This record gives sequence, structure tokens and C-alpha cells, in this order.
Amino acid sequence: TFEEKEMEKQKMLYQQARLHDRGAAEMVLQMISASRGRLGATVTFTLKLGISVLNGGNILVQQKMLDYLKEKRDVGFFKSLSGLMMSCSVLDLNAFERQNKAEGLGMVTEEGSINVSERGSKVLQNDEFTKDLFRFLQLLCEGHNNDFQNFLRTQTGNTTTVNIIISTVDYLLRLQESISDFYWYYSGKDVIDEAGQRNFSKALAVAKQVFNSLTEYIQGPCIGNQQSLAHSRLWDAVVGFLHVFANMQMKLSQDSSQIELLKELLDLQKDMIVMMLSLLEGNVVNGTIGKQMVDTLVESSSNVEMILKFFDMFLKLKDLTTSDSFKEYDSESKGVISKKDFQKSMENQKQYSQSEIEFLLCCAEADENDLFSYKQFVERFHEPAKDIGFNVAVLLMNLSEHMPHDARLSTFLDLAESVLSYFEPFLGRIEIMGGAKRIERVYFDISESSRTQWEKPQVKESKRQFIFDVVNEGGESEKMELFVNFCEDTIFEMQLASQISEPDPVEHQDEDEDESQSVTENREEESIMMESSSAFTIACISMRKSLCNFRQMLTLKSMRRQFRRFRKMSVKEMVQGFFSFFWMIITGLFHFIHSLVWGFFHILWTTLFGGGLVEGAKNMKVTDILGNMPDPTQFGIHGDVLETEKMEASETLALEEMGQMAQGDGAEADLMAELLNIQPKREGKHGTEPGLGDVSEVVVGDAPSIASAVKQKKAQIAAKKRAANGDYKSDSEKGDSEDGEKRDPDKSKDEYPPEPLVEEKKAPKKRLGPRKEPPEAFMASFLAGLEIYQTKMLNYLARNFYNLRFLALFVAFAINFILLFYKVTGDYSEEEDPWSRRGRPGEEEDEGALEYFVLQESTGYMAPTLCCLAVLHTIISFLCVVGYYYLKVPLVVFKREKEIARKLEFAGLYITEQPSDDDIKGQWDRLVINTPSFPNNYWDKFVKRKVIKKYGDLYGAERIAELLGLDKSALDFNPTEETVAKEASLVSWLSSIDTKYHIWKMGVVFTDNSFLYLVWYTTMSILGHYNNFFFAAHLLDIAMGFKTLRTILSSVTHNGKQLVLTVGLLAVVVYLYTVVAFNFFRKFYNKSVDDDEPDMKCDDMMTCYLFHMYVGVRAGGGIGDEIEDPAGDPYELYRILFDITFFFFVIVILLAIIQGLIIDAFGELRDQQEQVKEDMETKCFICGIGNDYFDTTPHGFETHTLQEHNLANYLFFLMYLINKDETEHTGQESYVWKMYQERCWDFFPAGDCFRKQYEDQLG
Repeated sequence: TFEEKEMEKQKMLYQQARLHDRGAAEMVLQMISASRGRLGATVTFTLKLGISVLNGGNILVQQKMLDYLKEKRDVGFFKSLSGLMMSCSVLDLNAFERQNKAEGLGMVTEEGSINVSERGSKVLQNDEFTKDLFRFLQLLCEGHNNDFQNFLRTQTGNTTTVNIIISTVDYLLRLQESISDFYWYYSGKDVIDEAGQRNFSKALAVAKQVFNSLTEYIQGPCIGNQQSLAHSRLWDAVVGFLHVFANMQMKLSQDSSQIELLKELLDLQKDMIVMMLSLLEGNVVNGTIGKQMVDTLVESSSNVEMILKFFDMFLKLKDLTTSDSFKEYDSESKGVISKKDFQKSMENQKQYSQSEIEFLLCCAEADENDLFSYKQFVERFHEPAKDIGFNVAVLLMNLSEHMPHDARLSTFLDLAESVLSYFEPFLGRIEIMGGAKRIERVYFDISESSRTQWEKPQVKESKRQFIFDVVNEGGESEKMELFVNFCEDTIFEMQLASQISEPDPVEHQDEDEDESQSVTENREEESIMMESSSAFTIACISMRKSLCNFRQMLTLKSMRRQFRRFRKMSVKEMVQGFFSFFWMIITGLFHFIHSLVWGFFHILWTTLFGGGLVEGAKNMKVTDILGNMPDPTQFGIHGDVLETEKMEASETLALEEMGQMAQGDGAEADLMAELLNIQPKREGKHGTEPGLGDVSEVVVGDAPSIASAVKQKKAQIAAKKRAANGDYKSDSEKGDSEDGEKRDPDKSKDEYPPEPLVEEKKAPKKRLGPRKEPPEAFMASFLAGLEIYQTKMLNYLARNFYNLRFLALFVAFAINFILLFYKVTGDYSEEEDPWSRRGRPGEEEDEGALEYFVLQESTGYMAPTLCCLAVLHTIISFLCVVGYYYLKVPLVVFKREKEIARKLEFAGLYITEQPSDDDIKGQWDRLVINTPSFPNNYWDKFVKRKVIKKYGDLYGAERIAELLGLDKSALDFNPTEETVAKEASLVSWLSSIDTKYHIWKMGVVFTDNSFLYLVWYTTMSILGHYNNFFFAAHLLDIAMGFKTLRTILSSVTHNGKQLVLTVGLLAVVVYLYTVVAFNFFRKFYNKSVDDDEPDMKCDDMMTCYLFHMYVGVRAGGGIGDEIEDPAGDPYELYRILFDITFFFFVIVILLAIIQGLIIDAFGELRDQQEQVKEDMETKCFICGIGNDYFDTTPHGFETHTLQEHNLANYLFFLMYLINKDETEHTGQESYVWKMYQERCWDFFPAGDCFRKQYEDQLG
């Protein structure tokens, strides 16, 4: 994991710092300088020390070494390096031939016969030293240290300058020539022998390290080193290696014994392509290096063509083995196929030539039956071809874009068309503003899983919400900040989606295969053991077998396997299966009746006329009969033991299979004995199951009696009890056992055979049922299996969260449809249908009369259906909460943790400044910063140490560490001080729970609006069991499920503050009119219908105010429409003024303002959506350039937004950087990663693009 890798890195830095503080860096330089280029043991170990100190690209050690070399102006160091390179050996073909001749003539050296490794060392000497030397030089520049890169080329200030870059190229050229010589030596032979493979492997490993060093010299990019390499003899070495690659990979693939060497060759080829890509870093269109590279490829055009064909063959294997036509040769999906069928499938595919088919068949390693695993074959060759072929595709794509008018390059593009089309979905391309303030194109790999997770529904929803929220925001810097935050959140969401995604069903094929094999073996065993059984035995066995098969069909494992098969079925197969299911039921019922009748008459016939009873009686022994009789003297004493024996006997009987039944004519007696929990004796040995008590001592032959088995079983049980509880026997049991031993000590020895012998006799018997395990092991395995199923269930709920929401809405509609059949009744009978739902009583109309809500139906099905739907809806609602908790809550916590971490690191929150008292969110977050678990979801687990490192000098490291909850042991990476693991106990488990973190997390979760909505949704569903009409509230969920309806709801809350203030002003104005009416116009507020009893609505202030709010505001003409006419009244003029002003201020102005706010908000949101859509269609989100510029060429803007400035590609690139090791970053990747960590977004090409920058060159 990221945390583990970071911890290992910190431990390594701790050790390197210890060596660095003691002067290890200066000592390494001094020892190399003192060697004067002479190879020796001291130099060898000095280089190993230098590698250890510099490993990982330690910047402090690099800077210390660079400062030392500049200060001392040590020319001897570089001269020694150049001399050591000259002393590095290459493959010596002459020495190899001399050794082969000497071995062929039977000659030996002066030391006598030597082993294989010593013979190989004479051909390529000091290869380990050579790799260490170039690894040391690589680490000097690790991390794209531009100063050291330039210093290796030119030592400014020194009297003599040594160009280490050219010295490295000189050695690479010597090595390439020696490898080519060895290739020509073996070119006439069919197979490279063991000695040749060993020498090739050593040389390829050295060449791999040299290419890695050259790559590190120039990445960054280091323009000076790039030019130095471009004007060296590097291109000669590249041409030579291309020839070796093209011919050796075809040769090595012809024999399976050379596969490992082929893989090493492909790895070297990949490193060379990476070096060539590094040469193109930071180059301009039609640059010098691009032209030289094209010249090199043209010179080796035949070799490049062979390499492209080689990759194309293996890349097409994946499509071949996953095609429908290929599955016909492996219908059972076992992953194994014969070479003959494999050849037929390739011929039918018509994508391979005959030579390519023969080539692929030679690469397959078949067994003695001419079978091989094509899945392993594809995995072995397809993945390396995909890895290296991707780099080749990037190289050709890069050259085609930087050399657009070179006609020679089009030939290679035509040859590589198949390869390029294969990698097009996985080839990510973005544009950045490089360190030289030029637009550069960056190419990277997009994994297939990332593409899949990008299309998940929760990611799509987050993407739509981001685009709507951000497009209309402020400047480019703020927009890019929000975009990067969206990328981080989406990356976490995609990683979470990957964790909860359903595993590939291919994983279960081995399990099904093992099951089919075991079933086949069991059937064979049963058929053998039933050959001599009688009809009654066969009938019992068949019945028992049928019951076992039926029980096996109902297990979770079987149902899961059937569900996987069902998902693979096509529509046609589903229809056929539907009709065949009913046909199977009909035929199965007929077969059952036929078998029952036939079996009954068959058993009756064989029992009466088959002679089985006579033969069984002949074979019965006296001990068999007496063994079943209980001993009355022991009946009351051993009751507890007998109960245990009965339970164990019944369990063993349930788990045993019919394969343990005896063969021969006595099968009926054996079967009856088994059914009575007695194991019959076979071949003079007693069975494993005891009788019901001690029996008389009857010995037949050398067979022990049933009593011996009983006593042995009792002794085993007593021993187990003593071992578990430390208890001893009771006095009565002691007495019985002592008496028995005194009576017949010799017989007791015979009756107690050694336990291992019994187990050895039982071992060969196969048990088709599950094995009995110790209770501890069984409980551990049970809990582990339970945890696995729990995880699968939670992941399933998270994956199907949106489907569950839709299902809950559907069930809510069904419930509310049934609610339409409710009616009100005043007559309720207590003896109604128990399924009927009685609503709560209504108000009393007459005294003593109550109203009830009753479901009116005539069928009798609605009430139970409503009950079942209510329970189902509550379960689904709860599952929605669980699914949301595992799908979206981790993202909510991640966002909050990221926000806190960023504020801590970049704003110094809680250190340089404190949140205000009104900032409830900031005060709550203070609770979590000193917890050990923080950060838990956020991927930067070392953010606290970064904060201490950044602010420790100014504000005190100890004070900040105390604030963040870190002690000295947490800051110390000394690996010698290992933490002692605490003993597992309940107290230690409780103390390990981070209570403060979980409290903070609970607060974050319960402030999430979506989670609160789902909790409310579930609560209303639970209340629906008290009163079914609560389910009506769930219909509002339809507004949350559709984008248009959500916009309408948003229009109400969009201007929420203004709306609330306006309603408050309305309430105040109505209150003022209430005061006027209460004081002057009370007599007009008589609302009685009968003149005898007046109904005054304004005799008290509260009633008067409520009347104005409820009636006056709703009236179309104001309060004047609802009270008495003032005509002829002395206050007529004042009433008219009162009514008109109320109508004008309340109805015309305030209500119109409220309506206008809602309507304007809806129009504003609609305009925003239209603006977002228009902006995305007419303006690039990344660079902001309009489509007018790009549409000068056909589909120009579409190509720009989908390929050059695709939002998804920028997200994938950030994900690519986060998952990639920092030491593996290219120069462009390191630049973007550094800017990203500093939260600087200048690498985004705002207002510019590659096409616009090179408009003249591109035409």
C-alpha cells in the first residue's frame, strides 16, 4: 500500500541520514578518486556503499556530493570513473570458443575442473561490478537532478573535463557489438545452449542497467545531455540492438526452453524504447533529435517491421481467446486446449499467416497429451507484448506529431496501424505547460479498470454535478483548483468502486472444476460399492442419495453457482430454460410416482423370494445380537456418557456416506446395524461406534468384543474431559475401572489397541461429507467465512444502491395504489380478517361514535399484500442506508479529511491561526486532528509529519506534535526499535478503538444531507407500520430521482434567504394590519351564518392575526373580500382605505415578490444549465479557447476536446501519477507531480495549446 511504501521510504531515509552525518558521502567520492580507475575489491564495496546512501534519489546526499566535487575540483573522481568504464568487460567470444574447445577435447585448467558459474565468468567478467558502477551513476541523477546531470557532462571550473555521457555510450557500443557477435555465433544453431543463455542473460542485464543510466542522464529534460547523446555514436548502438531484438526474439520463441531469455530480451527492448522517448522530452516540432531518430528507424526499417509483427501477433492473442468461436474448443472453460485445436482456431480467425501460426505454436509448452493452458500462455506473452508495445506505440505517436511532414515516417505508421489501433483506448494524451514555458504533450497508460470505473453511475453523477457547479465559477486559477479537487474525489470514488466491484466470474471456474471432479470420484466409488448390494440396500441408498442431492441444491454455494450460470445465459437460453423447468416438474413427478410404485413391489419381491433374510441370518453373529442389548447393571451409572455417545453417533451417521457400507450378501444386516447406530465388525476389527452399554465377554476368533469398543470410547471421552477440565473420575467410575483391570489385565491390553493404529486403518476411507474439525478451528473458519460473506453482501448493496432506490420507489407506488381503496366507516368489527389494517380513529362526529379507516376489498388479497409490501419497503429502505454508507460515506469522510489536511499543511490552520467561534465546522474538526486514526481515508498518511517539518522551526516541533497527537516514537523511524505486539484481549481491543475519531466521523456523517434524507426516508417507512398513510411521503422521492424535478425543487431553495426574509416581512405587514383591525374594525369580523349566535374573528389578537394570515392573504382581493361590507358605516372611508392598502401591499406586492423569487430562481437555474451546455459545446474547459479557432478544420473542436484536452485524461493522468513510484517518473511527470504537491496549477495550458503554439509548423 501507499502507507507501507512511504514507511519503508522513511526508514531508508533515516538510515541514509545516519551514514550521511558520519561523512559516508565524502568517503565514497574519495575512495573512488583514490582508485585511479583500477578495479579492486575496495572500489567494489565502495560502490555498493554509494548505492545504499543514494538509493531512492536522496537529494541531501546528492547535493553534498555535488558541493564536495565542485569545492575540491576533484578531477580524479571523473577520471577514475572513465577508467573504470574502460576496464568493464563485455562478452568475449574468443574466450567462450576456447572454453568450448577445451571442454570438447576433455582438457581442464590448472585448477582442475571448474563449475559452470566459474566458466561463465571468464566470458563476461565483473558483470556485477559493471552494473553497480552504472547504477551508482544513475542514482547521482535520480529524481532528475539537473545540476548533477550537467556536471557529469561538463565539470565547470576543473582543469580537465571528462564527459561521462560519452564514456557511457562508448561502453554501450562495445557491449552491443559483443552481443551481436554472440548472436551471429548462435545464428546457425537451432537452440542456444545453457552456457550461451547464461552469458546472454548477463550481458542483457548489464545493457539494461546502462540504458537506465542513460535515461536518467537526460530525463527532466536535460537539454545539454540530450544534445550530447544525439551527437554521439548512440544511434549506431541503437541500430545494432534493433537488429539483435528483431532476430533474437524470433529465434528464442522457437523453443520453450528459451522463454526466460526471451523475457529478458523484451525487458531490455522496453528500456531502450524508454530511453528513446526520454530523448524526445521537451523537443519542438521538426527538431534535430526527432530527425535523427527517424533516420535511425529508416536505416533499420526491416528490423522495425519484424518487431512490430512480433508484437502484433501476441496482442491479437487476447481477442482470439476471448472470441465466441474460440470458446467452442473449450466449451467447459477449463482454460486448456490442444495444439491442434489452437491451430484450427487461429486458422479460422484469419488474422494470422501460416508462419505466424507456426511461430505461436512453437511458443506454447504442451504436456505429454499435447495440451497446454492457453490462459497462462496468453498471460505469459500478451502482458510483456502489451507493456513494450505500448511504449513503441507512444514512440511512433510522438514522432508522428513532432515530425508531421516526414513522408518516411508514414511507412512505419502504416505497418503499426494494428498496434496503434489496439492501444488507442489505453493511450492517454494531455498537454501541459512545461518548465520551459512551452506546451508539451504527455503520453501515459490508462488501465482498463480505470475506464470501467469512470462509467459507474455514482462517478457520472459526481461528474455532472461538478460541471454544473464549476463552469460558471470565477477565474482560471479557481476553476483549476476546483477541477483538481474533483479529480482527487473522483479518483478515491473510482478506487472505492473498484474495491466493491463484483469479482470476475472466471475465478470460480477452478472451484466448479474441483467440485465436478469430486462428484465424479464419489459416483465411481458408490458404483463400485453397490455392485454386490441387494435391492433393499440399493433402494435405501437411492433414497438417501436423492435427499442429499436435494439438500445440496438448496445450499448457498449451489445457488450462487446457478446464479452465475443464469447470468451467462442468453435470452434464447432463458426462454428455453423457462419452458424446460415446467417440463422437468411434470416428468419428475411422473418419475417419482413410477419409482415409488416399482420400488415398493421390487422390495417386496426380493424380500419374500430373494433369500436375503436367510443369508443375513446365516451371517449374523452372536456378538452382533448381544452387542445391541443394554447392560442393566450399567444403565443408571453411565447415562451421561451414553447421551454423549448417542449424540456423536448420530452426528457421525449424518456425515458418513454409503461408501463405508460393506459388500457381499450381508449388506442388509450391515445396513440395519448402521441405521441403529451400530458399526458392524469387518475383517476381525471392531467398529468405531460403541453399543449402548457393556456386554458380556464373548470373544469370537481374534476379534475384540463390543465391550472393548465401548470401554475404549469411554476412556477417550474421559481423557478428553481430563485434558480440558483437569477433573478426575468419580469414585464409582474409579472403582469400576479398577475392578475391570484386576479381573482381566491381559484382556484389557488386548481390548485397547493403540490409537494411531485405529486412525491409520480409518485414514484410507474417503468421506464425502465435511470433515470434523476441532471447535476452535471450526469457529475460526466459520467467522472467517462469515466475514467474507458479510463483505460480499455489503459490496453488493453498495453496487446496487441506485437500483435499490428505484425499487423502493416502485414499492412505494404499489403501496399508495392500495391505499386508494381505504374508506371511512363508523362500524368496526373486532372479528375481521387478521390481515386487515385498521386506521386510527377519526374525530367524533356524534357522542360516542368513532370513525375507522378500513381497506375496502372483495378479493381478500389486498390486506396481506399491503402488509408484505410495507415490510419489504422498510427492508429496502434500511438496505439503502447501508448501501449509501458503504458507497458514499467513505467519499464524504475523504473530502472532509482532505479539507482538514490541506488547511493544516498549506494554511497552517490551528497553528498560525484559529477558526472563529462562529465556525462550528472548524471547531468540530479540531476534535480529530490529534487522533491516531487521522487521516484514515485520505491517502497522504504522513501529512502530520509534513506539517511538523514545515512549521516546526518557527512554532516548535514539540508543540505542534502535541497538537497533532504525535509522540517521539511516531516521529522516529529507527527500525531497530520494534514495537512489541500487545497480547490479544478484550481490554486491548477496546483500548485500540479510536473513540474520538469515530465520534467526529459520526458528526460528519449526520451532517451529510443525503444521509439524513435516507434516514428520514427509513423512519417514515417504519412509521408506515403504525399508520399506512405515512407511505404517502415516500412519493416525494420521485423528485429526487429525476434531474428536471430536482431543478424545480432547487428553484425554491436557490434564493432561500431572500424568500424567508420576504415571508417574514409579509408576516410583519399582516401583523400591522391586524393591530389596526383589532382597534377600529372589530365589528366587521362577524362570520356567523346564524344571526342569533355571532362568530367574532377579531375579539382577541391571536384569533384576529391568524384570521388575517389564513384568510386575508389567501383571498384574491385581500381581507376586504372576507369581512362585512362597510357601505353606510361611519368608518366606510377608513375601511375602503384599509382594504385597498392591504390588497396593494400584501396581495399585489409581497405575494408577487415571493412568486417572482421562485420563478426567477427557476429561470436562473435553467439559464445556468443552458449556459453550461453551451460552454461545454463551444469552449474548451482546460484552455478556454473557443470552437471558432478549431473548427477551421473538420471536427477540429471535437478532436481537441476528446483527444488533446479531454477532462477524463487529465483525471487519469493524476491517478497515474499517484499510483506510480516517484523514482519511476519521467521528467514531465516529475514536473507535474512537484507542481501538484505545491498546489500550483501553472502546468495547465490556460489560453494556449500545442496546435496553436506550432500553428506555422503544423500547417
